Amino acid sequence: MKRILIVLISALMLTSFVGCTNSDENEKKDSIKVGITMYNEFDPFTEDIRHNIEDNLIKYQEEYGVEITSTVSYAGKNQLLQNDQVQDFIDKGYDVVCVNLVDRTDPSVIIEAAKAADIPIIFFNRELVEDDLKRFNKLYYVGAHPEESGKIQGQIVIDAVNEKMDEVDLNHDGVIQYVMLEGEPGHQDAIVRSRVSVDTITGAGIQLERLGDEIANWDRQQAQTKVTSLLAGYPRHIELILANDDNMALGALDALKNYGVQTFPMIVGVNGQEEALDMIQEGLMEGTVLNDSAEKGHIIAKMAVGLGVYGKVPADISLFNNKYYYVPYQKIDKNNIANIGFKGL
Repeated sequence: MKRILIVLISALMLTSFVGCTNSDENEKKDSIKVGITMYNEFDPFTEDIRHNIEDNLIKYQEEYGVEITSTVSYAGKNQLLQNDQVQDFIDKGYDVVCVNLVDRTDPSVIIEAAKAADIPIIFFNRELVEDDLKRFNKLYYVGAHPEESGKIQGQIVIDAVNEKMDEVDLNHDGVIQYVMLEGEPGHQDAIVRSRVSVDTITGAGIQLERLGDEIANWDRQQAQTKVTSLLAGYPRHIELILANDDNMALGALDALKNYGVQTFPMIVGVNGQEEALDMIQEGLMEGTVLNDSAEKGHIIAKMAVGLGVYGKVPADISLFNNKYYYVPYQKIDKNNIANIGFKGL
């Protein structure tokens, strides 16, 4: 009797295990559709993220054994258009939508549409307000801490001043005259990065004098135009250019070259664009802060596949407050550029 009872219990356990396995398999989708909407098609950094998302989605097709269809739309800096793009993805039965917000303060239409359809949204690189992210349990954000980028920018300047103050301080007055190139009005990263970079430098006892604080909207041509105008007023006095991203830093370099400046000021950017790395290697930029587009694209794609196929974020992705994934920044200057995969000119 005891032996029969053991056999019956074993049989029940096996039946239960098989039942759970079949249920899990039934929950797994064989195909998913991922929608991606970008705030703008002319931003080199966000385009890097987009490329990496798509590349990783292709890779995960084989790894997860599912068919993955992805579609990319560009909003042209128009939030109303982006709202319509997200609604179109939802209407067409997309499983997950990845959103690079046009206006980080105005995600309400997207959130309400996603909530009504019970569709997960992964926001990335343009961080929305925390209260908005709490409005639906399937909203996520992938980005980086802007304070960290500002601190690293400031540290690049501190290291350079400590090493070669005489070269940096072109007019030898003991004060570093600087220009700030900001990304765009109201952008969280631009606001925080600008403030923290300056506070970090002055906190180290270095005196700064601001000659200009210009909005260039992450745009190389706009940065070139703004710096050209500043050069007309301060042709020999600009000693430091702090740019919120490498695209604007490169625009500043374009202006300096075209204006015929003989001794360039120190220039520090953010993102780690390939051309900026070239300029660091040539000694035309002091440094940049790597904003890891490859890792962001990898995490966004993996989250999208997990949410689309299984209805949950993969277990090996650790989210802060079940909402946020922050990719760390990395300092890049002449001392370590050879270690980050620089391939030469």
